[in-house]
Amino acid sequence: MTGCNHQKSSQTGTPQGKPGSVAKLPDGKGGTYKTGNPYMVAGRWYTPMQQLTSYDQSGIASWYGDDFHGKLTANGESYDMYSLSAAHKTLPLPTLVRVTNLENGRSVVVRVNDRGPFVKDRLIDLSYAAANALGFMDKGTTHVRVQTLDQKPDLQAKPATTTVPDAIAAPVPAPAVITSAKEAGIFVQLGAFGSEANANRLQQSLHPLYPTVRLHPKLVVDRTIYRVRIGPFESMQKVEETVISLQKNGYNQTVVVIE
Repeated sequence: MTGCNHQKSSQTGTPQGKPGSVAKLPDGKGGTYKTGNPYMVAGRWYTPMQQLTSYDQSGIASWYGDDFHGKLTANGESYDMYSLSAAHKTLPLPTLVRVTNLENGRSVVVRVNDRGPFVKDRLIDLSYAAANALGFMDKGTTHVRVQTLDQKPDLQAKPATTTVPDAIAAPVPAPAVITSAKEAGIFVQLGAFGSEANANRLQQSLHPLYPTVRLHPKLVVDRTIYRVRIGPFESMQKVEETVISLQKNGYNQTVVVIE
């Protein structure tokens, strides 16, 4: 999995004021259709659906706002907290779903275009506008029912993977080591960047302790994304040891990727 390795939580960045009374679905610009490989976050494995099937589940919904506004979603769209969107751990991206607030009966259709939430046992993370439409913005979480709908033709595009927004790392003047496209296996991913310079800084800061850290460039739509990964690993035991080591050194946002 690339993209969205942040752990969203409810009421992330409360905006000033409220969204307009008529919120719309995201326009999907820059996004691609994405399923993805199995991935691990915080010691738990998730297996994305390879094709959309009937989905009808109930659980806890939360929402996220300012902290992610304008940043890239897991399928390459720009997160707009004033549009009707959502994050889900396994549904294909994008997918249209109807979300019903079981506590007040309100319902809204949203576009799932991101991964998450990775907090406790929450089912779905909704945009600021969607949370407002469902009437739980001030409360933070609520019980919901999530149902897939008939998808629009433009949602079924060529599969692709993309990235999360740029992270911050201290500058280190040294060239990045970039992998060959032929390398594959199990990796621990620390981030994915639209800027090679930012990816290079993170790679160089990790290299003294993790010499197998590399940049893994990938062409997404019309630009290159630079993923910072350690590996490949030959066993899950080595992966788990590395994740624990990274956490001890302050690198808590890790995703295990199998390719």
